[in-house]
Amino acid sequence: MDKYRVTLTTEERAALEHLVSTGKAAARKLTHARILLLADTQGENRSDEDIVDALGTSLRTVARVRQCLVTQSLQAAIDRKSQPPRPDK
Repeated sequence: MDKYRVTLTTEERAALEHLVSTGKAAARKLTHARILLLADTQGENRSDEDIVDALGTSLRTVARVRQCLVTQSLQAAIDRKSQPPRPDK
């Protein structure tokens, strides 16, 4: 089931733990950081269903955050994707 396996380095894990413990960021960013911390294979290594129960998110959100981390980067997984420019009328 785990198509995208999350493995964080110690620096990435420390940065995410600092972000979550500080609590001074957007709620979406904090939720994505918590998802990555719980999904880390070297940490608690919880299943997607356990993460959903713990954080109150959806399975699709957890899967999307995992995929974004593996295919893109840590910053892309926790930051908001910018909107494309709107066409002129």
